[in-house]
Order: sequence, then structure tokens, then C-alpha cells
Amino acid sequence: SASSRSRQGHTTLTLKSYKAKIRVYTKSRRVASSIRDALAPDLKRLPKTEGRAEISLKNSEVLFVIETADIASLRASINSYIRLADASYKCITL
Repeated sequence: SASSRSRQGHTTLTLKSYKAKIRVYTKSRRVASSIRDALAPDLKRLPKTEGRAEISLKNSEVLFVIETADIASLRASINSYIRLADASYKCITL
């Protein structure tokens, strides 16, 4: 009779993540706060499977931290949030 043994090795799956920190400088804290308030709902709705995004305020700066599993998603997220921040700024400063 023949027997067969298989050795199962320990496999570790390492997930890479890509992270960007972006600062948007504005003329005043009021403008920065308005941009943050306009973008906050979109950041909260980001599906957890697509990554993580945070927005905060420091004086007259809006700070974004975006983290995704792949570089293409990071690039797309950065472009989206920068465009939204720009559109918000233009609406606020009309």
C-alpha cells in the first residue's frame, strides 16, 4: 500500500496599503471649516472595502488622509477629493 503526506506550511498574507496626506491651504479658518463640512459626508460614505479617508482642520488648513489597498484607487480618491475641495472653495468664495 502507498501513503502520501502533505506538509502544510504557514502562509502569511501581507496586504499593502497606500497612503496620502494632503493639506489644502485657505485664506481663513472659516473657509477651511466650510470645505471640511462640505466634504465630510462623502468621506463617511466611503465603503470600508475601498479604503479609509479622514478629514480634519488645523487653523486655516484642511487636512486629508487617504489610505487604499492599491495605487489606482489612491490616485482616483485623491483626484476626487481635490476636485470636491476646489468646487466647494469656488462656491464659498463667490
